[in-house]
Amino acid sequence: MPSRHLATLASVFQKLTDPRKKRGIRHPFAGLLAIIFLGTLAGLTEIAVIRRWAKRHWKTLQVPLGFNRPAPAETTFSRTLAAFSIEEFQAAFAEFLHTLLADEHDFLVGAVDGKTACQTRDADGEPLHMLNVFVHDVKVNLAQYSVRGDKTNEPGCLKTHAAKLFAQYPLLKLLTGDAIFLQRPLLEVLQQHGCDYLFQLKENQGDAFEAVELCFKNAESTEPDAETLEKKVVVSTFANSGATMKTPTGCVKR
Repeated sequence: MPSRHLATLASVFQKLTDPRKKRGIRHPFAGLLAIIFLGTLAGLTEIAVIRRWAKRHWKTLQVPLGFNRPAPAETTFSRTLAAFSIEEFQAAFAEFLHTLLADEHDFLVGAVDGKTACQTRDADGEPLHMLNVFVHDVKVNLAQYSVRGDKTNEPGCLKTHAAKLFAQYPLLKLLTGDAIFLQRPLLEVLQQHGCDYLFQLKENQGDAFEAVELCFKNAESTEPDAETLEKKVVVSTFANSGATMKTPTGCVKR
């Protein structure tokens, strides 16, 4: 990450409330959070490992992140993590991410989809179901919201968090998703925030399907700008284990 981006990261983290007592403070709170964030981004999940990683790259990290001492001890990072505000951190991360994206993008296209984390449980012991807003172009998840175990509540969840989502990411101008999001209350909210949408429409959606079919009944048919390539595969079965393997043999236009 370039030094200017490190400085931006430290700058947005400075807006977080420092929960530490003023007496005895030796390291900047924003810098500590930035190191933890960068270490996690690098795939490191243990404080001791993050600390060793920071020490190894201290010449690169020290000045942009506001440190004037050697790398902090492991306990310093642990105490910092135990007290900071998750909500403030999420807001700061959104500001940092928007700053970076604004340098290279005029607008963003987000895909909304719900996923169930079977290995993660909520307070009631049920699998955690989250609604995600993912931007494929930059391979980043802008936001995650708990649907509270009810998959049918995904549109309502997006509607509830729409104001905050578009306030944090004003570059988000188009949302895509499956047919469950094609509901008038949600679409009206998206229009209010100046966001276009491209959602699936199925025949079992009654009045909506009939209205769209009637609207385009006399429209001229045009060829698509691009063609889809469908992979052809050969399925092999292994007699000893019963396992199967699909081997690509080429592609055909569809």
